[in-house]
Amino acid sequence: MGYIEVFARTEVGCARERNEDAFLVLHLGQGQSGIRPEQRLCELSPPGTLMAICDGMGGAAAGDVASRMAIEAIEKTARAQGVSSPDDAERMLLAAVTEANRSIGEFTRRHPDKRGMGTTFTAVVAMATELVIAQVGDSRAYLKRGRMLQQLTMDQNVVGQMIAAGKLRPEDARNFKQRNVLLEAIGVQERVGPDVVRVRIRAGDVLMLCSDGLTGPLTDHQVLDHMLRHEDPVRCCRALTEAACSAGGPDNVTVGLMRFVGGDLPVPQGQEMIEFERRSALA
Repeated sequence: MGYIEVFARTEVGCARERNEDAFLVLHLGQGQSGIRPEQRLCELSPPGTLMAICDGMGGAAAGDVASRMAIEAIEKTARAQGVSSPDDAERMLLAAVTEANRSIGEFTRRHPDKRGMGTTFTAVVAMATELVIAQVGDSRAYLKRGRMLQQLTMDQNVVGQMIAAGKLRPEDARNFKQRNVLLEAIGVQERVGPDVVRVRIRAGDVLMLCSDGLTGPLTDHQVLDHMLRHEDPVRCCRALTEAACSAGGPDNVTVGLMRFVGGDLPVPQGQEMIEFERRSALA
C-alpha cells in the first residue's frame, strides 16, 4: 500500500501586514481536514487526499477574504461530490473552481467596495498512483523525483504566456516588470479557464504546491537544494518558508508538500524523467 506524508505551512513574510494566503489539507476518506501529527500520514488508496493553496489579491479589496472563500468552496465541493477515480477527481476540482468563482463574484456584487478582490487556485487530489491538479493563476505545482525538480503548472500571467510563446527566457522572467500581472484569477471574471495537470507518481516523489511568495525570492535551484536537504515534509516546509523570509520575504509565502512512500508504488528506473499531461479546461 502507498502512503502520503503531508504537511503545509504559511507565513505572512516581511513586508505585508496580513496574510492573504490560505491552504487546505482534506483527507477525503475520513472527511477530516488538518495537519495535526496524527493526520500527517495517510493512505493513497481512493478517494485519496486533497491539498489546495490560494493566494488572495486585492489588498484593501480583501484578498484574504477571497482566498478564504475559495478554500471554503473547495472543501464544500469535495465533501459534496464523491471521488473514486482520477476522472472523478478532475470533475470535482473543476466544479470547485466554478463554485469558488461564483461565490466570490456574488460577494463582490453585494459589496461593491470589495470589487477587484480575487485569488489564485491550485489544488491536487492524490490517489493510488496518480495526481490530478487544477490551477488558476500563478500558484505553482512542482514534482521532485530524485535530484530533479519539474514545474508541472504554467503560470497564468503575462510572463508565463511569453515563456510559452518563446518570447521570454525563463531565466529572464524574474526581472520582468509585469511578472505579477495575472491573466486568470478566481472571482474576477464570469468564466475562468483553469489548467488541468495529470501525472503518475513513483516511490519517493515529492509534490510541492506553493504561492509566489516562495518562487519570487527563491530560484528553483534554491528550492531543490532545500528539498534535497530536508526529506521530512514538516522540516522542509519550515526550511522553505524561512528561506523565503530570509531572502526578503516580500510577499506572503505558503508551501504544501506531499511525499509518496510505500511498497506498492512503482520505483523510478534510474534517472526516470517526469512525464505529465497539461491542458486547458473551462469552468
